[in-house]
Amino acid sequence: MVSVVKLRHKLWYLLHALCHDPKRLVRGLVLFICSIVVIYQLTDCFKKLFNPPISTHSRFDLNDSMFYPSVTFCREPAYKAEVMAKYNLAMHPKYTSAFDRFLFNETSLEDLFTEATYNHSEFFIQHGLDGDSNNIQVEEGLHLDMGRCFTLNPQATTKHSWKEAGYSIMLRHDTNLSHVSVGDTPPGWHVFIHDENEGFAENRMQSSGRVEYLYLEVNEEMEIRLSTQHFFMLASYENECVEHSSVSSTRCGEDCHWNAVVDMVGCSGPWMPGLNVPYCTNAADTKQLIKLYRQLEDLDGTQCGCYQPCTTTIYTASVMNRKPFHISVPASQLWVYYTSKMVSVIEEFHGYDFNQFVSDLGGSLGFLLGLSVLGLIGLLEKIVELVFIRRLIAEKRKKQAAKEAEKAKITSTESTKSDDVSKGVENPKQISDTSSADMTLKQ
Repeated sequence: MVSVVKLRHKLWYLLHALCHDPKRLVRGLVLFICSIVVIYQLTDCFKKLFNPPISTHSRFDLNDSMFYPSVTFCREPAYKAEVMAKYNLAMHPKYTSAFDRFLFNETSLEDLFTEATYNHSEFFIQHGLDGDSNNIQVEEGLHLDMGRCFTLNPQATTKHSWKEAGYSIMLRHDTNLSHVSVGDTPPGWHVFIHDENEGFAENRMQSSGRVEYLYLEVNEEMEIRLSTQHFFMLASYENECVEHSSVSSTRCGEDCHWNAVVDMVGCSGPWMPGLNVPYCTNAADTKQLIKLYRQLEDLDGTQCGCYQPCTTTIYTASVMNRKPFHISVPASQLWVYYTSKMVSVIEEFHGYDFNQFVSDLGGSLGFLLGLSVLGLIGLLEKIVELVFIRRLIAEKRKKQAAKEAEKAKITSTESTKSDDVSKGVENPKQISDTSSADMTLKQ
């Protein structure tokens, strides 16, 4: 309570002194306002230092060798009509009511999908990269909506950028355009161009944004020009990404989708491999499986910890030419190539670092408070003097007072001893005087 009263008294005294001295009042107000502005600016600087803003820088690189993307082909229609009719099913498994007529005790779902989809020889006539078929690795995958799809992965880079150095792919079909009714999708192939590391997934949520899509019809020749963009992103709270991961975000999201469906039904299908869950063996479970698979296809993979990579390569496809293509069988020809070695690179970086923080700190203190390096040194000296020198002086005074007290104690002790000695000397004289007086009386 006493300290509060003293503080109030000091403030009142300071205010009284300022009111009687206008110059000091103006200086105090200006210093107070500048201090508030400096505190606000420093707070903002500290926020940017601990959570720096992200800036984007773009540039163009000229590559000596070009790396091609992966190309995935899915056939349309995806299933063989005669095989589906053989098992009393509709043309596509998405029409689930037809599974009530499927004999599960005679044929398994795995045998059905293997027989009803198209193999490699029924898909391609020939394919190559830079004039060599050995530069391509073929992977196949089974999907519910698109049947059996094939992915061509590049195994070599090219040093030239033109038609002869790119993909040359000839595909075969068993249906002509004349067999298509009004409103149906014409026979052909779904073409997906994507990064090899990400792979292909039927799940639209995982494929959107990083996959280029085209549709190639039967009896058509198409030329596609490629351009490449490399993105280097920084992980942040708003944009969560991973630097390195053993599983691609596409594959992770697909597994998340599959596990969510299987957990609800209790069985899986041939288009969901690697789950160690038995395939469905009755019509009710199969219909429920297909229904939930299609309903949950847009499931967000972040629920399972699937985040996009911080480093991403996106390929952009532009159709250069489309023209009729006719050989002895229904087929199509696709060319995919670069016309330039120029690659655009987009990088994110922190737009605020410690050097900028020091610069802003010096600017704020110098402009608003008029502090320079010499002034800052003087201020620090004053602080050191107030904090340390006063303490040293107090300790020195305390030691000096202790020494003086000790000296005073010693002096008082010596004076006491001298008094005792003087008293001892006076007493023998009195005794001798008394004895001499007694002797005189006796005589």
